[in-house]
Amino acid sequence: MSPKISASSNKRLAKNTVLLYMRTVAVMIISIFTSRVILHSLGIEDYGTYNVIGGFVAMFSLLGGTLVSATQRFINVELGKKEGGNPNEVFCTAMGIHIGLASVMFLALETFGLWFLNYKMNIPDGRMFAANVVFQCSILAFLLNIVCMPYNAIIIAYERMKAFAYISLYDVIVKLLISYALFLFLYDRLIIYAILLMVLAISERSIYSIYCKRHFPEDTKFHIVKEKQAYIRQTSFAAYTFLGSFAAILANHGVNIVLNIFCGVAVNAARAISMQVLHAVSKFVSDFTVALNPQITKTYAAGELDKSMELVYRGAKFSYFLMFTFSIPLIFLTPEILNLWLGHYPDHTITFVRLTLIYGLVTVLSKTLITEILATGKIQANAFIIGGLRILILPLSYLVLWLGYDAYMVYYVMIVIDSISIFTRLYILKNVTGVKMIGYIKNVLIPVMLASIISCAICYIIWRQLPSTLPYNMLYVVTCLAVCVIVIACIGISSNERQMIMFGINKVVSKIKDK
Repeated sequence: MSPKISASSNKRLAKNTVLLYMRTVAVMIISIFTSRVILHSLGIEDYGTYNVIGGFVAMFSLLGGTLVSATQRFINVELGKKEGGNPNEVFCTAMGIHIGLASVMFLALETFGLWFLNYKMNIPDGRMFAANVVFQCSILAFLLNIVCMPYNAIIIAYERMKAFAYISLYDVIVKLLISYALFLFLYDRLIIYAILLMVLAISERSIYSIYCKRHFPEDTKFHIVKEKQAYIRQTSFAAYTFLGSFAAILANHGVNIVLNIFCGVAVNAARAISMQVLHAVSKFVSDFTVALNPQITKTYAAGELDKSMELVYRGAKFSYFLMFTFSIPLIFLTPEILNLWLGHYPDHTITFVRLTLIYGLVTVLSKTLITEILATGKIQANAFIIGGLRILILPLSYLVLWLGYDAYMVYYVMIVIDSISIFTRLYILKNVTGVKMIGYIKNVLIPVMLASIISCAICYIIWRQLPSTLPYNMLYVVTCLAVCVIVIACIGISSNERQMIMFGINKVVSKIKDK
C-alpha cells in the first residue's frame, strides 16, 4: 500500500465500507422478496403508475440533491480545517435554505405538477384519482425529505455509516411488511401503498433528526444565520452544480416520463424493475464511495492533492470492479433470474435490465471524479459543459422514440453521452488542478478495459456451453464470479493493491480465528 494513504484513514474507510456492505446484503435479500410481492399485489399497471408518478415528483428534488452536495462539501471542508472550522454555521445555513426551497417546491408541484399529471401523463383509464392520491403522498414525503437533508450531510461528513446501516434495515423491513399487508386490504391497494410509504418516510426522517441531535448536538443546534454571505456561498456553489443535477434528473426520471408518453405504464414498470436491479448492484459501489468521498474532500482541503487523486483512482477502479463482478452473471442470466425472482414480468424487462447494468458500469467510472471536482470548489466548467452534454439525453431520447425506434434505444443514447462525459470530466479536472489525464487513463481505464474484455470473453464461452437449468445456472454464477475475481486480481489491480487486499483478508481471518 502506498505510504501516502494513512493507516488510520484506510482503517476508517475499511470499517465504514464493511458496515455498509453488511447493510447492503441484508437490504438486497429483503428487497428481492419485497419487489416480487409488490408487483403481484399491485399488478403491472399500478406498479408502473406508482413509479412514473414518483419519478415525476423526484424530478423536482434536483434542487434538494444539489444543495445536499453543497452542504456536505462545506461541512467536509470545515472538518478538514480541524481548528477554526464551524460546521454548525454550515448546517444552520443549509436548514434555512432547505426550508425556503421546500416552500417553492410545494408551490411548483401543486400548480405545474398537478396540471402535468392530469393533462399530459399517460395514466390508465379509471386510475386518475388513485394517481392524484399517490402524487399528494409523494409530495409530502418529498418535502419532508428536503427539509431533513442537512442531517444526512452531517452523518456522511462525520462518516457515521453505522447509522445508515441500521436505518436502511428499518426501511426495507417495514417495506416488506407493507407489501404483505397490502393483501389484507380490499380497498384500492395503490392508494394504501402510497399512504403507508408516506408514513414510513415521515418516521425515517424523524429517526435521522433524532440521531443527529443526540450525537452531534453542537453541530445541529439550529439558529437563524444572519450573515448573508453564508447563504450566498452555499447557494452560489449549488447554483453551479444545479445544471449537472438537472441533467442527471432528465437522464433518469425525464426519460421515464418520455417512455410513459410514448409507450405507457407497462414500459415504466419494466424500467422500474431494471432500475431496482441496478440499485441493488450499485449499492455495493455507492456504499464504498459514500465511505470514500469524505476522505477525498478532506485530503484536498488539507492541501494533499496527490493523496486525494490516489483515492480518486483507487475509488474509481474498485467501484467499477465491484459492480462489474456482480453485473456479469446478471447480464448473461437475466431471463432465468427474472423468472426465479418475479415469475411474471412486463415486456422489455430483459433488455432493459441488461442495458441498465451496462449504463451503470459506465456512470460509476465518473463518481470519484465528480467528488474531486466538487472538492476544488471550481465547478463552473463542470456545471455548464457536463450539464449541457447530459441534458441532450432527454431530447435525443424523445427523438428516437418519435422516429418509431424501440424503447430500449434510449439506453444507447444514455450510454454514449455518459461515455463522452468521462473524458470531458478528465479534461475539466486537468484544467482545474493540473492533474494530467494520462494518470486516470493509465491507473483506471486501461486496467478496467483489459479485465472487462477478458472476463466477458471467458464468461461468454462458459455460458454457451452450459444448459439453462437451475443447478447449472447456480454453477455458472459461482464460476463467473470466480473468473472475474481471478482476472481482476491478475490484470485489473496493481501489486501494491493486491498486497493491501491480502493484508486486509489475513487480518479478518486472524480475528475470526482468535474468536
